[in-house]
Amino acid sequence: MERIEYLYELCEALPRSGPGDNECTRRAFNLIPQHVAHPFILDIGCGQGMQTIELAKISNGKIIALDNHQAFLDILMARARNEGLEDNISPQNMSMLDMNFEEESFDIIWSEGALYFMGFTNGLKRCHQLLKEKGCLAVTELVYTNPNPPKAVVDYFEDEYPDIKNIDGNIETIKKAGFNLISNFTLPESAWLNNYYLPIEKELPRLIKKYQGNKVASQVFVEFKNEADFYRKYSKFYGYEFFVMQKNRITSRAT
Repeated sequence: MERIEYLYELCEALPRSGPGDNECTRRAFNLIPQHVAHPFILDIGCGQGMQTIELAKISNGKIIALDNHQAFLDILMARARNEGLEDNISPQNMSMLDMNFEEESFDIIWSEGALYFMGFTNGLKRCHQLLKEKGCLAVTELVYTNPNPPKAVVDYFEDEYPDIKNIDGNIETIKKAGFNLISNFTLPESAWLNNYYLPIEKELPRLIKKYQGNKVASQVFVEFKNEADFYRKYSKFYGYEFFVMQKNRITSRAT
C-alpha cells in the first residue's frame, strides 16, 4: 500500500478530514447576503461531507459534492440518506484540478480546508470563473494568526505549506482575484480538536496495532500524532481563517 492509502483509511474513520464544525459552517453561510431561495452550490473537496450535510439543511439548495476519493462520497451519501437529504446532494468523483463545469454555473461555491490543493490564488481564480454574477465563495485557508510566529512554526510551514500568509495577505489576494470580502473569522481551537485531532488520536492505536511492523504506515500515523502535538503547542500562532466573499465582476475585468 502507498502512503495515501493509509491516510485515507484513517480519514475514513473520522467525522471530517480537517478542522471545522457545523457552527462555523452556519456562521459563514449566514454571512452571505441576499440568499437565493434555492441556490446551486458546489462543495469543492467535500470529503466525508459534514459541511455538505449542514449546507443542505440550511440552504434549501442543490449541492454538487466534489471529491476524488469515492469512499468519502459513499460516506457522505450514506449520511445524506439517513438525514433524508439525498435528493439535495449530487456526489461527483472528480479532482478539483479537472473541474469542467460551465462558467458562471453556481450561486455559491464552498470549500473547507481543500482549496489549497489548487493553490489559494489559482483556486480563487477558478471559483471566480464558475460563479454567477454576484455569486459568493466561502473558503477556509491556513493562515498565520500572529504577526510574529516563532522560528519553529515558520520552519514547519516552509515544509508543510510554504504558501501560508497572514490574514491581511490573504485578503489582498482575495481582492486581486476579483472578489469583495464580506467578512472573515478565525476557527476556534475546538474546531481543530473536536472533529479532527481528538478523533485521530482515538483511531491511531487501532491502526498502529493493525499495521504493526509496517514502516510506511507507522510513519504516516506518527506524522499525524506529531501534527496534533504541534498544533497544541503553537495554536496561538496559526489556524484556519474562514473567508466569505462575493464575486466582483468590475474588479475582475480590470485585472
